[in-house]
Order: sequence, then C-alpha cells, then structure tokens
Amino acid sequence: MKSSLWTVVVLVAGFIGFLMGYSLSPMIESGMIGGAPGTAGIKAEVSEDMQEYYSKLTDPD
Repeated sequence: MKSSLWTVVVLVAGFIGFLMGYSLSPMIESGMIGGAPGTAGIKAEVSEDMQEYYSKLTDPD
C-alpha cells in the first residue's frame, strides 16, 4: 500500500482510539460497563421529604 494510505489509517485509528478511551472511563465509573447485572447507572439517595414531594406531584387530587 502507499504510505499516504497508511498515514490515513493510523490517524483514523488513533482518533477512534482516543474517542473510545475518552468515553469508556465515565461508563466504567458509573457502572454502565463491567458492573453486575441490574446495577447499571448512578444511584442517588432520596430523602423521605423528597419522596413525599414527588408523590404529591403525581397525585391527581
């Protein structure tokens, strides 16, 4: 192959590798990748006051 084609292949592979490395770290930290089944996502603690507030928002009364 021509050296210009190899240059393009290396640049594209490097750019894609950079993007994958940049996006995988947050996914691993939040548990979206590599976590146990059913544990994906960020968990947040909600106080009872906030639960009551949100339940009142959904009440039709």
